[in-house]
Amino acid sequence: MTRRNEPLEALLGPLEQDVMEVMWRLGDATVRDVHGELVRARTIAYTTVMTTMGRLASKGLLQRDTAGLAHRYRPAVSREHYATSAVGDVLTWLLDRYPEPAAAYLAEVVDDVDAVSLEALKEAVARRRQQEQ
Repeated sequence: MTRRNEPLEALLGPLEQDVMEVMWRLGDATVRDVHGELVRARTIAYTTVMTTMGRLASKGLLQRDTAGLAHRYRPAVSREHYATSAVGDVLTWLLDRYPEPAAAYLAEVVDDVDAVSLEALKEAVARRRQQEQ
């Protein structure tokens, strides 16, 4: 995922998120496939899904294969990679611009995380301290 000036630009809107969830589940699909999945839960135009998938391809989140009659798409990044990248971008942006309130908030919510997440946070802090030395 490319770095952007504003991390919120990297976050997906509700429809983009729904499309990506379908793509991550299917792995390889046409606009018709994705539209068929989305229309089960809500009324949505085929052209809206087509435009959204084109935008996601422009953002680098979907790869488009134009070889056949119907364009086929597949995720360019895994769900985990996207989530890690988006969270990292937002947290870095917040910590750079608002270090005290961002760090204070993170310290408050650490009580709500499980042991595995807390251990990952401790390891990240240790790596950061080693880099600074």
